[in-house]
Amino acid sequence: MKKKPPVEIGQAEKEYLGTLNERERRLFIACKAAGPGGGSIRAVCKAFGCSPNTVCKGIRELFGHVAPPAGKQRMPGGGAKKKTDKHPEWVAAFDDIVSGRMAGLPQNEGVVWIDIGVPQIRREMLGRGHDVSDHIVRQMLKTAGLRRRSFSKSLPLREAEDRDAQFVKIGSAKEACIGAGIPIISVDTKKKETTGNFKRGGQVYCTSAPKAYDHDFATFSQGVIVPHGIYDLARNTGYLSIGTSHDTSEFVCGNIGRVWDGHLRQLYPHARMLVILCDGGGSNSSRHRIFKQDLMDLADRTGLKLLVMHYPPYCSKSNPIEHRLFSQITRSWSGTPLYSRADACRRAANTVTKKGLKVFAEIVDKVYETKRKVNGSFQKRLATQVVFDKALHNWNYVVSPSVSSQVFF
Repeated sequence: MKKKPPVEIGQAEKEYLGTLNERERRLFIACKAAGPGGGSIRAVCKAFGCSPNTVCKGIRELFGHVAPPAGKQRMPGGGAKKKTDKHPEWVAAFDDIVSGRMAGLPQNEGVVWIDIGVPQIRREMLGRGHDVSDHIVRQMLKTAGLRRRSFSKSLPLREAEDRDAQFVKIGSAKEACIGAGIPIISVDTKKKETTGNFKRGGQVYCTSAPKAYDHDFATFSQGVIVPHGIYDLARNTGYLSIGTSHDTSEFVCGNIGRVWDGHLRQLYPHARMLVILCDGGGSNSSRHRIFKQDLMDLADRTGLKLLVMHYPPYCSKSNPIEHRLFSQITRSWSGTPLYSRADACRRAANTVTKKGLKVFAEIVDKVYETKRKVNGSFQKRLATQVVFDKALHNWNYVVSPSVSSQVFF
């Protein structure tokens, strides 16, 4: 029997092999062994530095037309076995350690967490004589379905009575008003922010790590800002008023009036009604009389009927402005300090999203008085200018600019 010649690899073939993935290299080597003029399996293995199993596997795939699943380099079950499969005692020790440090939710047995991290688990396993690495511990955590997650602020503190009925009413009003071209806005006040060279959460692309003050003392700040937002649901447009005084109902209604005069009046020239969605507490509380007084003044000044709809208690996260405007502005403000009011205003105005969000921002320097009292004529105006919903009167009402108010509900 004629002996096969040794296999030689040229420089071009070496360069080509470097561009192939694992399966492509395996098939190329198989061609060298099984093709015309090819060398023996032993010679091919010596030339390419691979094992006979690799060559034989490549020949089977080449001539048996066997291929791994799409996107895979190996057949199912291929590759090195996990060390945890070779050491079941590691898994047993891991389960014993984790089970003693596990907590969960009584109302949901499928949600559990542990109050111990990778270094502590590894230390305890080493103490039991199991030489494992952090990587092995992470593998066992992944296999057990445990990975790092954050708690989601989505559980209401309480369930408000008539909550579902109010959401149905708000949903119907949004659909009807957007379809009829009636402007509908969502309003709320974002949390106050301290301006100055103070560290904020998040990261930013930079050539080197910037420095901020090591203490957040208010005496070194450039002042506190009160961001109040108005979001136009139909046009996906936000309006941010950066106040420098207090978050009062007069501040809220003043911002709505400025946005109407400066933007919405031109966008909705035939509108005779403005729908306002807001939370049930804070400066636009559904229980405060001063807010209704300022709404009546706003209606008189703009000549609009104001349909006000409050979200039920503990449901402020459902207000559209929270996840459509405020979350995006927070992203624009993250990473670097808000050095000044002008800096906060500029960065808020630069906020954009893939869905076409536009933001207009302005600074409001007006000083707003706190602890204001309602006027003596409040009850008379309330009786003539405000009509409450018969079913959910605490959360829905129409404020009319005229003395005779037309019933909306």
